[in-house]
Order: sequence, then structure tokens, then C-alpha cells
Amino acid sequence: MEKCRDCNATLKKEEKVCWSCGSAVQRTDGGAGFPDYLLKAATFMMFASAAFTVASLFVSFTPGFLKCAITTLVLGIVRSSASQMVERKKS
Repeated sequence: MEKCRDCNATLKKEEKVCWSCGSAVQRTDGGAGFPDYLLKAATFMMFASAAFTVASLFVSFTPGFLKCAITTLVLGIVRSSASQMVERKKS
């Protein structure tokens, strides 16, 4: 439920003017929110893990290829889930 900032009356989503006091309704965007931050973090970690996966084929100081590949796969699933959360929240 949304409330009028002037008189605290309950407002519907489609109302542009408060029915009680007549003031214009000021709506604020919710900001980025948790799903957007999760998507950005998952994307960054997935690409970093993919880089480690490729590097594990050529150098020995990284974790093993199988560990890196599984981590990249799991982070890809997390990223996909986070992108669906963002799409659902925007619609």
C-alpha cells in the first residue's frame, strides 16, 4: 500500500492526485535493489571463474580444471536465476 506524503491517506497505484487532500502523488523509484546487485556480483564472479578455468589449463598455481569448471557452471546457474529475478521485479 502506498500512502500520501501530505495526509497519509491510502492511495491506489493508478492515482495521480490524492483523493483526500488533492496534492500530487510523488512516486519514487525503488533504486537498484538486491537482485540487481546479485546479478552484477554473479556476472563478475562467473567471468573471473571462467578466466581461472582457462588459466588452469596452462599454469599450475590455480585450482584444478574440474574445480574451476564446476564453479563456473554453478555461477552461471546463479547468474541465470538472478537475471530472472531482475526481469520479474521490473515487470
